[in-house]
Amino acid sequence: QGALTPATMLLDLRTSFLTREDASYLPLNYDLQFRGPVRLREALASSYNVIAVKVLDAIGVEAMTGMARRIGITTLDDPDRLGLSVTLGGGEVRLLELAAAYGALANGGHAIRPTANLRVEDDAGHPLVENAAGRILAPPLAGSGTGRVRVLDEQVAYLITDILSDDAARLPAFGEASVLQLSRPAAVKTGTTTDFRDNWTVGYTPQLVVGVWTGNADNEPMRDLSGIDGAAPIWHDFVETALRGQPARQFQRPGGLLDVEVCALSGLLPGPDCPHRVTELFLEGTAPDQTCTLHQRVAIDRATGLRATANTPPEQVVHRVYTVLPAEAQDWAREQGIPEPPPSPDPGPQLAAAAPASSGPSLVMTAPDAGAVYRLDPALPRHAQRIEVSVRPGTGTTLAEVTLLVDGQPLAHLIAAPYKLLWPLEPGVHVFSAEGIDTAGVRVTANEVRVEVRE
Repeated sequence: QGALTPATMLLDLRTSFLTREDASYLPLNYDLQFRGPVRLREALASSYNVIAVKVLDAIGVEAMTGMARRIGITTLDDPDRLGLSVTLGGGEVRLLELAAAYGALANGGHAIRPTANLRVEDDAGHPLVENAAGRILAPPLAGSGTGRVRVLDEQVAYLITDILSDDAARLPAFGEASVLQLSRPAAVKTGTTTDFRDNWTVGYTPQLVVGVWTGNADNEPMRDLSGIDGAAPIWHDFVETALRGQPARQFQRPGGLLDVEVCALSGLLPGPDCPHRVTELFLEGTAPDQTCTLHQRVAIDRATGLRATANTPPEQVVHRVYTVLPAEAQDWAREQGIPEPPPSPDPGPQLAAAAPASSGPSLVMTAPDAGAVYRLDPALPRHAQRIEVSVRPGTGTTLAEVTLLVDGQPLAHLIAAPYKLLWPLEPGVHVFSAEGIDTAGVRVTANEVRVEVRE
């Protein structure tokens, strides 16, 4: 999909990832909600877990752990034992090294070696050890003569800083005037591990980097305490106190960045019908060159409420703009009450251009998740233990009928969306699939999904 930028749109939807062990990994957002299409700026600032896993899945765990080592984190040294959950706290990190990694963002991409103890004295106050704080990592860059090791492009470091200091971008998750907002510019990120065992807040101003961890020393879970509730107030108060009386400084924007207006939903160049637009920041050469197609103007026959055709009298035609999301997001859009374009009354020529054809699959299994393992509960009635089996059409496909299958046998024949049912769990390994006919009479088939049900 090319370079990821702050404007890149990804779909925050229920997504199952297949692990190296062929098991299903289903990340969830902190609030158990999905937000559909979101730009990476909002996803990072608001800590959307599903998008974080999607990005890691795209770049690979090895690339991420390599960057972590370069930026000064020594504990994520074995990518073979780490999976996609590492981006949500599935790997151990020392607070001091994590704070130093954010320090590399704060100083324009140069790594530093943190020093835990600046000075050790004897009982008479005589110094036994003196260390320089925040030593620059060696060796120096070839020919630089400065001893400063660049581990991240200055422009990339600034883009991350710009996102993490964007109060508007984190508004959907943290609300207005959250504890992450200081009286001065500050970039900040929170984190909460499974079962509330750890929560973090790490952030920086141009003068100071501060990392805060909260948790129990015996590793017992806390009681529903997240990073925004536990570590963030400490971070906020410490930074405000430490910098009291010092002038508020702005993060210095480097050269090589461009401001480009984009559609606020798709992150692409705005089309004539895009209702909301924002100005986004890009590295030179990464700004979008495609125009948004999510907002589509459709000709409607006012008399029927259906799409107008070439035979519709012109005085009867009205144009309306619809948000047409990718096929995999259309179920989510229906749940959110987002209006869909009406169908055509017949297969004749329409006045609205059809969506561009997709090279993807025509029929996609959306549930159950590939590799999922279910366990029957002996305390519950067998008829109450059921899972969803569902499919959706691929982009550009309109279905006339669908047959859901389990182990090659028909489960249900459906002629209208949603194409799903609930299947009672049966012990064993089962293969789910589907086949259908599109409106052109072409037979389509879905991918097979294998799951296991244990007693």
